[in-house]
Amino acid sequence: MNIFKENLWERIFNRLPESEANDAVRHLKAGGSYKDIDFFTLKAAEEQVEHHRLRFRDAMADYRAHKAGRSVQRFFAVFRDREGLFLREHARNMATLARDSRRDFHDLSNEIMKSIANDDDLPPTLKKGGKNE
Repeated sequence: MNIFKENLWERIFNRLPESEANDAVRHLKAGGSYKDIDFFTLKAAEEQVEHHRLRFRDAMADYRAHKAGRSVQRFFAVFRDREGLFLREHARNMATLARDSRRDFHDLSNEIMKSIANDDDLPPTLKKGGKNE
């Protein structure tokens, strides 16, 4: 089984709509961070990863609280079940944002390490694991 590996820039264009991907790359270029990722870009990306991780954690806590409270009161079962669906979808979206921001942060880290080493042929510092690799 071949696993397709995409870099940071390909993932941006594959994950986002074209106009949003172009905006993201344009903003990176405007900050001088398109080809040579600097420490400040990496630090800002790390803060975003933490922000999305905390939002995901809060969304999961809300969903768990909903599930625990569901057995206490069944009078508003229809509304609470709808609320649960909304909270679950929100938690899924926050998980996606957290995962995507973590991946982008690691790719930015690899880019800065390549620029420091001045070696474009440097293999990425990705952790491998699992039986599919």
